[in-house]
Amino acid sequence: MLDNLIFSIAVSSHLGLSGDFANVHPHVQYQLPNNYITGVYHNSDKRTGIYFGKRTTYKQLSIEYGIVHGYKRIDIAPMLKINYGNVFIAPAATKDDVGVVTGIEVKF
Repeated sequence: MLDNLIFSIAVSSHLGLSGDFANVHPHVQYQLPNNYITGVYHNSDKRTGIYFGKRTTYKQLSIEYGIVHGYKRIDIAPMLKINYGNVFIAPAATKDDVGVVTGIEVKF
């Protein structure tokens, strides 16, 4: 049961977005049966984000998708994160900008 619990920390950069964003993201994820995932993390809005989704994996590439709660602008938002090894990229948007969040995530 504890084997399904992952602790990590990510360091990110927000490309194409203007504003004051968190760049360090502590994260706890639990892997459920059938590749479902749920977790809690410190999001770019400097708030707690809670999500539920699914992970699809091919070798070192994985795609996580689902829904997330905790951003200022929208209560429940779609979630998409593409991981290759410990590097990730995710789409991001503010009221005025559209960009990406990219970074490195280290799992413990």
